[in-house]
Amino acid sequence: MANASVEKIKALGLRHGEKAVMGVTAVICLMFLYMAATRPTIETTPEDVRKAASNAESNISRRQNNEDILKLLEDENIKNPHFEKMVDEQSSNKIDAIAFKVSSPWTSPEPGAGLIRDTPELIAPTELVAYPGRGGVLIYELKDGERVPVPPDDPNASGDLPQARLNRRMGMMPGGPEMGGMGLTKKQQDEANKKYEQEKQRVKSLLAGKDKSKTNEAEKKADVAAGPFKETTKGLRWVSITGVLDYKTLRENYLTALKRKEVAYPHFKQVDIERQSLQEDGTWSEWEQVDAEKNHEILDNLPEHDEEWVPDPVRLEHLVDPLPFLKAGYWEKVHVAALVPKEKKEVAKPQLNAGMMPGMMEGAMMPEQGMMNPGMMDMGPMGMMEGMMGGMGGTASDDMSFVHNEEETLMVRSLDFTVDPDTTYRFRLRIVVFNPNLKREDVAPGVDKNAIELAGPWSEPTEIVSVPADVATYALQKVASVGTTDQVQFEVTKWDPNNGVMVVRRFDAGPGDVIGSLFSVEIPNSEGSGSKRERIDFTSRQVVLDAMGGARPLPKDIDNGRFEVPALSLVVRPDGSVAMKNQAFDEPNEVRKNVFETYKREVAESNANKVRESSSFFGGMPGMP
Repeated sequence: MANASVEKIKALGLRHGEKAVMGVTAVICLMFLYMAATRPTIETTPEDVRKAASNAESNISRRQNNEDILKLLEDENIKNPHFEKMVDEQSSNKIDAIAFKVSSPWTSPEPGAGLIRDTPELIAPTELVAYPGRGGVLIYELKDGERVPVPPDDPNASGDLPQARLNRRMGMMPGGPEMGGMGLTKKQQDEANKKYEQEKQRVKSLLAGKDKSKTNEAEKKADVAAGPFKETTKGLRWVSITGVLDYKTLRENYLTALKRKEVAYPHFKQVDIERQSLQEDGTWSEWEQVDAEKNHEILDNLPEHDEEWVPDPVRLEHLVDPLPFLKAGYWEKVHVAALVPKEKKEVAKPQLNAGMMPGMMEGAMMPEQGMMNPGMMDMGPMGMMEGMMGGMGGTASDDMSFVHNEEETLMVRSLDFTVDPDTTYRFRLRIVVFNPNLKREDVAPGVDKNAIELAGPWSEPTEIVSVPADVATYALQKVASVGTTDQVQFEVTKWDPNNGVMVVRRFDAGPGDVIGSLFSVEIPNSEGSGSKRERIDFTSRQVVLDAMGGARPLPKDIDNGRFEVPALSLVVRPDGSVAMKNQAFDEPNEVRKNVFETYKREVAESNANKVRESSSFFGGMPGMP
């Protein structure tokens, strides 16, 4: 309950508060009026103002005698400096212009440019394509990190390329299918057309992207000169990352920063690679630097490079890793389609009714012709010049002895040989250049002139890329049931990491079965002796839990036909985890199809090499029956 006194005061305030405020305001107003009325008035009259102005005017216009001025100056102790005498004395002493020379020469401004150099804005590679691969790489044999020389009495000490290697290289060139000849049967014509289509598909598989039609060089040269060295075949896994660099935009950025067109070219040092791996919980690991030293153990010890399809001017050495020559397997997605000349991408059609005998086209071009020495393959004039200049540092800012040109787009390619099997990755790249402002003084404030190199921004991550397991399984189709058990046909690929050879075999398996077994298959041989049959352990150590799919009847009220359900299988992996094998994903898998086609092609070429070797007694005319 409220206090009665408080309620009375509240009511009084509400009733008479407004009157009290108006009374206080009136009192303050009367006080101000009284103070204003009692203040003294200003006593200055207009006549006083006129008189002061007249006196000021007379002081300004009044003239003074020179004697009075001099006397006043003497009284103030201001004396004559005798300027005339000082000028006469200075005229007898000549001024030396060297004493007034500037410490640095003046810079004449270019049209539309400033005088001070800035840091060029670097850009990232784009249109990146990552693709996995496995094979047998031809490499120098190493011992304690050094190449092993070939003994003088070794037959390979001459340095000549083995005939089997030449045959394999010739078989990899565009136009690979043999030309036809007169008198071919319908079956032979169909076989020639089939080879033609296969070769077109192979050419397509080598290209990446859309078709829009590092080591001290002196040491490397010394090593090459000290050869020959022992060679060996090493099984390697890799992921190739190809892309492009907008060279035109990068040069424009250099011109904006450096002001002078003749030096507005980037001096590339290398391409950095980082990757993430997909973890078991579905998240990505942190970005980690790819081990460049391990990759260069391969790239810096190659006796021979594989064929390049992109021309030299757009394929600069420090942006593009070389392709090792493969004794087993083939490269996929390593050439940028938009930069490959049209004639490289075209496959010669078989001349089914031409007057040339089978094998004559092959024999007309001897493999030895046009081949370069090991270690110097595919190095055009631009590549050789860049190899000679690439080891120079960046200490001379305007040293333009490195390779540069006016191309609009450059190719970028990196190879990572450190990937693990059965692992999913994604990659990103950035370019590294030598600092064009190193040790210069004509730079804007804040420009880094001490760093030897500059790194550009990272590219966008590539699409995910999965490196297959050494023994990989793929579900292809539902097969006829055995009793009450549903079975699925699996394709098993077995890769030998010792020599890089890949073999493929298909097996049927149902619930409770282990996918794969010991089986005899053809093994391709790149040494020219033809393929041979060996028993290979295709056991995947994966057990089928369940399988389903195959033909299913349509509802009778719709149709009496049947439709195919893609094969689906659950398998237990060696680590105890359960994985799903789905025909809808596995059958169109590009990596699986390329592995299968590569295996068939290697077997065919291995047998073809055997025919070439056995026909050498016919006067050296390969292809003769």
